[in-house]
Amino acid sequence: MEQNVTAILKTLYYTHLLFTTLPLVFFLLFKQNSKQGTLKVILVYILYCIANEGMSFYLQSIEWPNIIYLFLLFTIVEYSFFCLFIYFALPKNIIRKLVPLIWAAFLAFAIINKFFYSRGQEWDSFTSGIESIIIILLCIYYLFTQLMHSTNLLIYSTFNFWVVITFLIYFAGTFFLYIMTESMRESESFQQQYFIINISFNILKNLLLCVAMTMKLNSAVTKSQPSAIPNLDDDIFTYKKNN
Repeated sequence: MEQNVTAILKTLYYTHLLFTTLPLVFFLLFKQNSKQGTLKVILVYILYCIANEGMSFYLQSIEWPNIIYLFLLFTIVEYSFFCLFIYFALPKNIIRKLVPLIWAAFLAFAIINKFFYSRGQEWDSFTSGIESIIIILLCIYYLFTQLMHSTNLLIYSTFNFWVVITFLIYFAGTFFLYIMTESMRESESFQQQYFIINISFNILKNLLLCVAMTMKLNSAVTKSQPSAIPNLDDDIFTYKKNN
C-alpha cells in the first residue's frame, strides 16, 4: 500500500513538472509577437517558475539543508510578479497607486518575520497566509472594477481576466493549506495531503495560464463610465460601418 502511495505521489510530482512548462509552450504558439506589459510580466513569471522547479528538484536531491530559503524567495518573487501584473492591469486610481506600497510593506514584513520572529521554523506559514490574503483581495478588486467600469461585456474572454482568475483560484485553494502547515508538519498523513492538494492546484494554475494565453489581450479599464450602448465587440461595429 505504501509503495502504491509513493508511486502516485511521484506521478503527480512529475506531472506537475511537465505542466509547469506548458504555459510557455502556449505563449510560443499564441502570444509570441505580443508586447503588452501584463503579458511580459506573466511570461517572466512562468520562466521563473520553471527555473525555481528545476532548482528545487536539484537542491532536494542533494538534501541541501537551507532549502527553506528557496521557498521564502519564491514566495516573495511570486508576490512581486503579481503586484507588477495587477499594477499594469488596474485603472489609474488610488488602489493602483497603493500597489507599490503594499508590495514594499509585504516585502519588509516577510524579511523581518523570517529573520527575527520565525527563526528556526522550517516553514513560515504566516507569511504565506498574508500573501494569499493580499492577492485574493487584489483579485476581487480587479474583478469588481471590470464589472463596474468595463464597456466590454465579454471580459471573460480577455487575457487579464483569466490570469486574475488563475491566481484567485490558486491562492483561495491553498490558503488554509499553507496556514495549517506549521502546526501539522509532524503529521505524515497531513504531509501527503498537503503534497497532493498543493501539486493539484499548481497543475490547475498552469492549465488556467494556458487558457489565458489563448485569450485576446486587453488594456487596463478606465475610470470613464460605460456608454448607454455597450461595445460588445469591435468587429461588430467594423462590420456595420463597412456595410
